[in-house]
Amino acid sequence: MGRKNMALAVVAVAAVFLISGCSTVPKKFKEEVSGIKSKVDTLESRMESVESKQSEAERAVSQQAQTIEEIKSSKESTVRTNITTRSSGSVDGKARIKDIQTCLKNAGFYSGKIDGVKGRNTKKAIKEFQGANGLKVDGIVGPKTWEVLSKYEAAPAQSGAGWPEEGAATK
Repeated sequence: MGRKNMALAVVAVAAVFLISGCSTVPKKFKEEVSGIKSKVDTLESRMESVESKQSEAERAVSQQAQTIEEIKSSKESTVRTNITTRSSGSVDGKARIKDIQTCLKNAGFYSGKIDGVKGRNTKKAIKEFQGANGLKVDGIVGPKTWEVLSKYEAAPAQSGAGWPEEGAATK
């Protein structure tokens, strides 16, 4: 029976440990659950922050896309209406080149015939005008060049510019 008593004693000791441990198991479980809840709250807060930043970034991208579309639309409009032409011989193109030639002549940079043809002399005069006015010298009358050049639409030719004024007597 000694063995049987010993087995009972072991079982009794094990039961005491189990019973005493059982009271701490729910406590540890509650602590772990509480820790997990705290971590979940922290992660949810971080996710809200990330989502907020993502929304801000999406709004910024949307605004940039809208601005780009507005710029494209503006450029297309400018290209359609502005005086920059690479003459195709159309009446409208010829009229625009005549305007350019007239302004260049009034500014003292063009001495050729006002014919609406963007030939070698017109291109040379545009480049000289651009250089003299601190503009990009490319021979194209873009918005910046036209802004300066258009001031000479109705202006009389400037004396001393190298060419005689229109209507001036020449010897």
